[in-house]
Amino acid sequence: MRRDSMRSGKPRLADIAAAAGVSIATVSRVLADHPAITPETKIRVLALAEAQGYSADTSSKLPRKIRVRRPSRSSSVCVVMPVALTAGSPLANSFELNLLGGIGAAMRDHGVDFSVSSQSPFDDRSLIKFMAEHPYHGIIFVGQSQFHAGLNSLAGGPRPFVVWGVDAPDQKYCSVGSDNFEGSLRATRHLLELGRRRIAFVGQAAPITSAQTGLSQLAARVAGFKAAHAASGYAHGNVMMRPHGPGRNAGNDAVEELLDQAIAFDGLVTSSDYIAAGAIEALLRRGLAVPGDVSVIGYDDSEIADFIRPKLTSMRQDPILAGDLLVAKLLRLMTGHEVRSERLPTQITIRESCGGHQGQ
Repeated sequence: MRRDSMRSGKPRLADIAAAAGVSIATVSRVLADHPAITPETKIRVLALAEAQGYSADTSSKLPRKIRVRRPSRSSSVCVVMPVALTAGSPLANSFELNLLGGIGAAMRDHGVDFSVSSQSPFDDRSLIKFMAEHPYHGIIFVGQSQFHAGLNSLAGGPRPFVVWGVDAPDQKYCSVGSDNFEGSLRATRHLLELGRRRIAFVGQAAPITSAQTGLSQLAARVAGFKAAHAASGYAHGNVMMRPHGPGRNAGNDAVEELLDQAIAFDGLVTSSDYIAAGAIEALLRRGLAVPGDVSVIGYDDSEIADFIRPKLTSMRQDPILAGDLLVAKLLRLMTGHEVRSERLPTQITIRESCGGHQGQ
């Protein structure tokens, strides 16, 4: 670095421009928050400027609105949970509450406080209104399908956010989620390897009907279920979608319908452990043995999987790892860095409901 840069203790614009691979004029426009500069270039230049000395502590001469913030305990971070449709509905399902716990653990480790919003957006218009009215420094959305277009329009804007959900082809924002396709594929393949040939998938219809992505965690699991059948050479199994509501009731009702319609099945892949619990109750009530007559696999590997009788084989999602990644990516966005979407692997925990043994 030249002597004039060394004397000032800060890099010249030429130094930042050279490091970023852009012109000095571009750096000047970025530091002036010029609208003609793309968000990607702004993020890169600001990150390099901070790395070379223009930080939140040393950038007093820069416009306040483009200074790079460092997350701290004073940063206001919000977690937005799915909207509850009716009075008295729970804040979230079992996995989502465990995910909230994982987010909380990661926030604690980073020394950042957070809040959970009691006012959740439910479409693009309410999303834009929510973002305008609530001055959070960063936001984690648990769910996305009903306001995907709105999230895309806000990507790269002044309010950093990350999303728990799927990765849509046209997505411009960062999402973290499990590999739902692969998880359901492995669950179905496991039953096929056990010799089950008439397998049904039982899930719950989404509570929000205005999904925009064409993708969802549930849709990915159904696709994995069908792909496993196609690869095995066996016909696709039955897919039973029940109305949204308590998972236990959905699993119970689906099995009752299968049996009442005399649809033969010897295996069930379910979209949650609670649906699996209801399915097992219905099977036992109707005189069928689990796993003797029907093998059952749940999803999430939640706490109840070990308490159901017989104990439930389940596909495990890791809410602690998920929470840690969501928080880490949000905090990087809040300090001007780029982040990428990420899919997390799932693991099958074998228990008695498939004829296996306790443990992995």
